[in-house]
Amino acid sequence: MSDTKDARSMTLSRRALLSACGVAPALLAASAFAAPPKVSQASVGFLDAPRGDKQCGNCRLFRTPSSCLDVQGPIGEHCSCRIWLPNLA
Repeated sequence: MSDTKDARSMTLSRRALLSACGVAPALLAASAFAAPPKVSQASVGFLDAPRGDKQCGNCRLFRTPSSCLDVQGPIGEHCSCRIWLPNLA
């Protein structure tokens, strides 16, 4: 009877392993598309004023009305920082 119990536990273990193998690639793929964490305003030299024509309102990373894809916190259109990118649109 001990052999039957061992065989059954091995079957369950194989089943669990195969199940986990099916889920693991999906979890890895999902994490690859997760957004990177935002950085602090201080770390990018954030200013409450534009730097010439480089201002958040015309940056590719800015999202109306007051956010940035890469920088934490509220962001005004007339602010600026060192990671400004020209808006291609």
